[in-house]
Amino acid sequence: MIEACTFLAAFTLQILVGSVLQPIWFTRYVRAKADAQFPGLDRKSLDRFLSLYRVVTTGIALLGLPLLGYLFNQMRSPHWDIAPVILLLTGYSMAQFSPIVVASLIGARIKGKALLSAPPQAKRTASLQRRGLFEIVSPFTVVFAVAAYFLFAAFAIHIQQHPIAGNFGYILLADVTFSYVLSAITLYWLLYRRKRWPLETPAYRLRAVEVQVKIIFYISFAVIVFLSLFAALILLNLVRWAPIAMSVYFMITTLIVSMVLLTLRRQAETDRLGPTPVS
Repeated sequence: MIEACTFLAAFTLQILVGSVLQPIWFTRYVRAKADAQFPGLDRKSLDRFLSLYRVVTTGIALLGLPLLGYLFNQMRSPHWDIAPVILLLTGYSMAQFSPIVVASLIGARIKGKALLSAPPQAKRTASLQRRGLFEIVSPFTVVFAVAAYFLFAAFAIHIQQHPIAGNFGYILLADVTFSYVLSAITLYWLLYRRKRWPLETPAYRLRAVEVQVKIIFYISFAVIVFLSLFAALILLNLVRWAPIAMSVYFMITTLIVSMVLLTLRRQAETDRLGPTPVS
């Protein structure tokens, strides 16, 4: 019963963090970025978009309440089934992440169109300064990330030898490999292919790259830890603790993303309040 109580507490916090606090942080970030870098943006359109975003996220938060009640009713029995709990948790977590993903894609589209149009007459001073990977994170962090992958690969192969594993070990290894490949592609794009937005200050641009690169490493480590813990719980016949691990993992991921929003919002506010050099 302790597993059920702990999970319900964790899921309640997940609803609060993912569908109440993160939308507030994201909205503040969007407003700060718009004020600093999109002076010609229609504020009424922005307000309508953010209002729709808040309606969607509020709806997802409210959806979590009957889901919480349903899970509470199902998990009161000492013989509750873990499969529907994991399925519902995964679906709800994806629903929590979907609004910010869609909003980010819309923002990227707006920015892309703006980049194709004529640049504004007054723009931030461009900077040709480019930071390498080892100027952002230490070589030890990179080596540790690579070592963590190979250690996890060895762990996954070990899991595969377990009689009840099936293809579980290979699936975990494929998940981590996909995560690392995606992270490597994103790192390359951030460091060498990221397009310059004329109204970004050099400080904001460098800060954005720095924070996002570090976040990629944090998330990579979180994936390794979560999947290792998830596999260990199954092998140790403690599978009922898995939903708790999943809920905590989703919250940690949400908070990591929120760190980016908070840092970049502060930088955007600094750019807006400070002097703006023009070319």
